[in-house]
Amino acid sequence: MDISRNWLAQYVAIDCDIPTLCDKLTMAGIEVEAVESAGTVPAGVVVGRILERKPHPDSDHMSVCRVDVGQGEPIQIVCGAPNCDAGNVVPVATIGTVFHTPEGDFKIKKSKLRGVESMGMMCSEKELGLSDNHEGLMILDSSLKLGTPVETLFPGDTRIEVEVTPNRPDWLSMWGVARDVSCLLDTPAKLPEITVPECDIPAPGLVTVEAPDLCRRYIGRVIRNVKVGPSPKWLVERLESIGLRSINNVVDVTNFVLMELGQPLHAFDLDKLEGKRVVARRAKPGEQITTLDGKTLTLQERHLVIADAVKPMALAGVMGGEYSGVTEATTDVLLESAVFFPSNIRATSRELGISSDSSYRYERGVDYDMASLASDRAVQLILATAGGELASEKVDVNSGRPAEKVIPCRFDRIRSLIGAEVSNERIADIFRKLHLKVDDVTSGGCTVTAPLFRLDLEREADLAEEVARINGLDRIPEIPVAAKMCGSIREDAYQALQTLRDRVIDLGFYECMHYSMVNVNSALADRRFRREDLIELKNPLSLELAVLRPGLLGEMLGTIERNISRRNLNLRLFEVGKVFCGNAELFPEERFELCMALSGLRQPERYSAELKEEYDFYDLKGALESLFELANVKRYKFVAADDARFRPGRAAEVWIEGKKAGHFGELAADLTRGWRTAYPVFAAQLDVEVIVNADHGRSYYVPFSLFPATSRDVAFVADEKLEHGAILEFIRRSKPADLESVRLFDIFVDDKLKAEHKKSMAYQLTFRNAERTLTDAEVNSRFEKLREKLAKELKVELR
Repeated sequence: MDISRNWLAQYVAIDCDIPTLCDKLTMAGIEVEAVESAGTVPAGVVVGRILERKPHPDSDHMSVCRVDVGQGEPIQIVCGAPNCDAGNVVPVATIGTVFHTPEGDFKIKKSKLRGVESMGMMCSEKELGLSDNHEGLMILDSSLKLGTPVETLFPGDTRIEVEVTPNRPDWLSMWGVARDVSCLLDTPAKLPEITVPECDIPAPGLVTVEAPDLCRRYIGRVIRNVKVGPSPKWLVERLESIGLRSINNVVDVTNFVLMELGQPLHAFDLDKLEGKRVVARRAKPGEQITTLDGKTLTLQERHLVIADAVKPMALAGVMGGEYSGVTEATTDVLLESAVFFPSNIRATSRELGISSDSSYRYERGVDYDMASLASDRAVQLILATAGGELASEKVDVNSGRPAEKVIPCRFDRIRSLIGAEVSNERIADIFRKLHLKVDDVTSGGCTVTAPLFRLDLEREADLAEEVARINGLDRIPEIPVAAKMCGSIREDAYQALQTLRDRVIDLGFYECMHYSMVNVNSALADRRFRREDLIELKNPLSLELAVLRPGLLGEMLGTIERNISRRNLNLRLFEVGKVFCGNAELFPEERFELCMALSGLRQPERYSAELKEEYDFYDLKGALESLFELANVKRYKFVAADDARFRPGRAAEVWIEGKKAGHFGELAADLTRGWRTAYPVFAAQLDVEVIVNADHGRSYYVPFSLFPATSRDVAFVADEKLEHGAILEFIRRSKPADLESVRLFDIFVDDKLKAEHKKSMAYQLTFRNAERTLTDAEVNSRFEKLREKLAKELKVELR
């Protein structure tokens, strides 16, 4: 929207310069996007009188004039204007005057035109930037003192382009902006006095509203015997100051009031209305209308039209019909001022691909009360510029005035929200200066009634925003954030997460990133959760984004399935991200999770391979072990587990330093049913905080021993429930001297062992000393002691 500084000054005294005004507007939320000077007469242009005019000796259309500019001797100027007659008082640009044009600056210099010396330039209105008239010289008042600077006679204007946010339609008018400027500058704002002649002539049937659900208020009145013609200069200048062109006096008045008060109006030629009346009704299916811009539109019942007794004459709130407008032949006018429902105007404008200044305002909402005032203002100006007389009463058809919003306000809460100390008196004073009604003022608060033009005020926080922007955002003190560590990740959270990602990528996995908002089915695919454990969004964009994800598995399943459906079968995927739970007994409300997935072939098929090398349970287990080794996590173990997400017997829990870190295994068959793949899918879900917060210890460099190693094998029969991790932990606790490594190389179960619920296990134990070669006797001694401990404490049967 464009604002004219001079026009704005008609309602509020502006006692600051343009940069200061723009800063105040921007800080108050009316963002200034551009500033342009308009109609500024250059310095050096003065009042002069043409004393003598002679024809140019070498030109048919040029004249040689002698001009008195009130500065000593008259000067000679060559001029081509037809009205440079002797005696005329005109603006004269003297030598040195600089004109600023879109093509660049040019300076008036002493010159010769067709061999005749010229000492300046006499100017038209266009050359001075005062209008587009360039048919001749601008003629000034003959009583003006010669030599008077013309810039003092025509003070320039400044056009300010502002961006208005959708929640502030009241700023889409000069008066709306003036209200806030008056508060910012602490200067009262006042509308011009609006007076309308009394008229009690009944007008039964003039206005009918058949769609009150789409038209809340419709005001109509008739003005007869108007004389349509050019607008007066002041009206043309006002419209041109914000980039609007003049059409005729009646239409210009409706546009002027639109920009002044923000209320759209429309003037119908009464003689073109069948039945001399208007009806606000729904369009009939297939009904057509040709709008002012020449477009023929086919309407549906959902569109609101303003019709006469037979046909649509205007598309309500959007644009008038081609045949309903005011022309020079118009003598009688029906003036419309209405309030339409924003949602319907917005839908109509978008659907039909047509918009206007009126629809732009109706879409955002207009002031119910302004409809009446704007109608009076338009009548006042039409009578002043086009003559005529009121010929009907003000017909006001409405469904009742909407209730104003009453908002309780606590002064302490206002100060708390804006983070600044503002006195109770100052808060109440700001509300009053913004034309809000303040009642029940106490030491603790007050009651604020928001007028109907403030559609954005609904709650206490909105009032706090008003105080902040009027009192000054620059007055809010800078207070250092009192930050404290949240959660249990001890190091910088971002760095820890990024390091974890890098380590998983180093293991050959590809990272996925999914939305935090998912659909319910995806969330419940992670079978740790029930519907009541999910955190639902109050206003989801769609059902596909209805809840916050409780885990990463659901969306990972979708990604795996999409890849498989496109025959991308060999997958190593992972994701690190936030997950959310609404059941505090299961998990914290917000935490980080790591999900890893494997499926397909370990190596691409090749002609020399006897068997396909498919991923299996131990590939994922090995990946987790490698991750822990990279992260220097020492105290971890895997424990067999039953979990609904995984196949029975193919799942395990992960424990780190006595804390459960997660699960992994082969996904249950029903989770992958229908997928076009013969390969099993393996997945792991781990709590990132348990990994990150583990004691990573220190890494030390240990040189390789220069002495040979000696290995011994031990085999035994153990209970089928005895786990490899328990055996490793027992051996580590036993601390055999010079034991370098332990490797499980065989597990055997035959029918006999299976019947006894036992299994055979075989380990290779490697011994090495860093300073000397171990003798067989030393190795055998250490080995036998360990065998005896295994048999005695783990109850295994040595073989």
